[in-house]
Amino acid sequence: MRDIFGDTKRTYSPDNLVKVPVNQLQPGMFVAELDVPWSETPFLMQGFEIRDRSNILKLESYCDYVYVLKDDGQRKPKSMPKPSRALAPPPKNTKGFMINRSPTRRAPQKSADKKPLMRRRPAYATEVAAEVEHVRAREIYDFCKTGTKQLLLAAKKDEVFDIAAARDIVARCIDSILRNPDALIWMTKIKHEKDYLVEHCLNVCILSIVFGRHLRFSSEELHEIGLCGLSHQIGKVKIPAAILAKPGELNEDERRAMQNHPLESHKLLSDASTASKTVIDVALCHRERPDGRGYPRGLTADRIPEYARIIAVVNAYDAMVSKRAYAEAKSPEAVQKIIYDGRGEQFDDNCALAFMQAIGLYPAGTWVELRNGKVAVVLSGKEGFRHLPTVIVVSDDEKNPVDEVVLDLYLTDSGSLDKGYLIQRTLPDGSFGFDLDKLQINE
Repeated sequence: MRDIFGDTKRTYSPDNLVKVPVNQLQPGMFVAELDVPWSETPFLMQGFEIRDRSNILKLESYCDYVYVLKDDGQRKPKSMPKPSRALAPPPKNTKGFMINRSPTRRAPQKSADKKPLMRRRPAYATEVAAEVEHVRAREIYDFCKTGTKQLLLAAKKDEVFDIAAARDIVARCIDSILRNPDALIWMTKIKHEKDYLVEHCLNVCILSIVFGRHLRFSSEELHEIGLCGLSHQIGKVKIPAAILAKPGELNEDERRAMQNHPLESHKLLSDASTASKTVIDVALCHRERPDGRGYPRGLTADRIPEYARIIAVVNAYDAMVSKRAYAEAKSPEAVQKIIYDGRGEQFDDNCALAFMQAIGLYPAGTWVELRNGKVAVVLSGKEGFRHLPTVIVVSDDEKNPVDEVVLDLYLTDSGSLDKGYLIQRTLPDGSFGFDLDKLQINE
């Protein structure tokens, strides 16, 4: 069986599958197969454990029956040595986020927070169409990128972090995201390697706010999580440029210097008298891991603040979808598979799953090739149907440019649009000569 991330290693023996009517499912069962194609459902992962009644209710909307595993031994957690409370040695590749993992995942580490990640507030309504917000979003992104660059330059000179300027950047991003999140998500997909740190700080700010919007954060919480995202890696300006730009593996001294950036961020923000404790704590703790193998303090899940767990996921996501000196950019679905596999060890389980739901497999600004061979770019997602976004078709089946056409792939579900327009695969920016930065969306 092949999953939506292209992983052919996950197979289930027919002898280990039981056909179960959806109305007889129970929490704890592992759904391995559906009675309909996975691509025609909103389920992010092909194969998942039923956690509560809401999973069953969603299955009832698409399936009459499913196949569950009789024996989930292949998913049993393995035992691992208890990590030290001292400075924990990280995985070898500390510049990136790939980790060497066993095929089985250990049981997720529980956090101490009793407050649910999803707030009990009404969901935010989208106020305008993505194409309407695009012009303003591009102006906002450019303005905020300049402001973020100034914040980093000031920090490099040991100047006090300008919280007021940072809050202004966050407020502008929130205004756009509340109108329509897809326009600024698109802007985060336009990458310039020479501006990596500046764009990364701003992108984590934007994606954290998008995530917070999905979690129904209050206005105050959105401003706080956005500020955490913007400032979380400000201490990297103190790391020698030769280390940040090194294409190969870091040596021991370089790794120690890299691991020091949360402490540098903590110091810079602590010197700003108006920085909140939350913002300062996130800067210090965003590289901690639930399994205790993070840095700088090797904290376990119960000691990592909620916002730090959120920023850890968003930080990793934006880093991996970006080209860096030591790693090529990965596709959104490849990165989400890494995050999914890292649940409970590298990433908080709930934060990882919720972020994947918030951002979707095909975020705005993602280039895709359709089954009919045409090239398109994702304009916006559809809540509950992230696998069927609205796209802008920019080529014919021979990859020749054509007049742009906006299509809602959700129409394939009803037969109003040919299934040849379903997404076949994602493409890197620049494929077949199509560049996101040169594509202008007008109202």
